[in-house]
Amino acid sequence: MRAKLRDLHSPDAPTGLESYAPASARSFSLLVQATIGTEGSTAADLFDFLVVGPDWFAENPSGKGFRWGRHYLVVDRWDYEVVRRAIADLCVHTEAQDWSEVAMRLASYGDWEFDGYRPSAS
Repeated sequence: MRAKLRDLHSPDAPTGLESYAPASARSFSLLVQATIGTEGSTAADLFDFLVVGPDWFAENPSGKGFRWGRHYLVVDRWDYEVVRRAIADLCVHTEAQDWSEVAMRLASYGDWEFDGYRPSAS
């Protein structure tokens, strides 16, 4: 079973990602939500990526002297096609026996909407 990118969108880009233009192509931070499923299925889950330009880190210090990098996608400059290609490529290279394992592998890169979910005992 292999992951397949279905859609990309961002609540922070109301006109759409393809027309989004940050004030600085190298210093920006944008939440990008990827709808990802598997080949041959219409079901999909959301994975969140914080897409940032390289200068954003220098211009937004953590204040603690460190910053964790999980769920970040760092790009040389804002380019919708690069972001789409990066996430689509991740999907093409993410394969496992079942969706649960595929999703767990993707969750290492993007924040999976069901990460940490535990069904109720009742």
